[in-house]
Amino acid sequence: MHRQLAALDRWYAEQAAPTYRGGDGRRRFLVATVTVVIALLATGHLLHKQGFTLGIDGVHERRGEGPSTTLPGSDAYRFVAHQPGRPDDPVTYDPCSMIHLVVNDTLAPAGSDRILAEAGAAVGSATGLRLVVDGRTDEAPTRDRPLRDPVRYGRGWSPVLVAWTTPAQVPGLKGRPAGLGGSARVVDEMSGRSTYVTGTVALDTPVLTTILSRPDGEAEVRAIVMHELGHVVGLAHVNDPRELMNADNVGQKAFGPGDLTGLAALGRGRCAG
Repeated sequence: MHRQLAALDRWYAEQAAPTYRGGDGRRRFLVATVTVVIALLATGHLLHKQGFTLGIDGVHERRGEGPSTTLPGSDAYRFVAHQPGRPDDPVTYDPCSMIHLVVNDTLAPAGSDRILAEAGAAVGSATGLRLVVDGRTDEAPTRDRPLRDPVRYGRGWSPVLVAWTTPAQVPGLKGRPAGLGGSARVVDEMSGRSTYVTGTVALDTPVLTTILSRPDGEAEVRAIVMHELGHVVGLAHVNDPRELMNADNVGQKAFGPGDLTGLAALGRGRCAG
């Protein structure tokens, strides 16, 4: 009897003890992997709702999602450049980073700081991008401006240069232009995508000083600076006279409906990581 009871005890113990087979290990690994994936997706969804993005290099605050409202005449905009083979996917600045500006104001007229701040705020509001003026610089605009200038600006890309200058210093200002603006881009070797990293705005001080003497001159000069900053973030000229990005702007002092739609798209680029 005792031997039979002992045998039963061993049998129950064997039934209750966990068994380990090769297939069980694979199943546990699969379950753990699926659990982790579900957790990451849930976390990413929650972060997205709170205004953040989850990337392979960490969590980033999401910025740059400009207004998405479709406005009348919203097709009146053009991008300076687009991703290869994708005309609806413009080249943009990194919306997850600030766009730093420095100002060469040696020749700047009175009130220029306020004009630039208001123009930058208008572009920032339309795009969702953050344009921040870091301060003054003695750098002069040149055709071969370096993308990086560690001696003058330290690590990272050179900031966008806003220079109050003259046609003698910037020959491109000779003739009709009161300003010039644009950006330089780099190409990611793995994805092939281009991203703007820095730019330049050259403002014709003699011409703009004359405009400032008019009754509504400050609004006109602010519109010119907004126009050039529009080029910097990626908008090209259009023919529609309702748009501030019209090449021969006459009297337009604010972004038009097409400008706003294009600027909104330029604020929805991909984060560079």
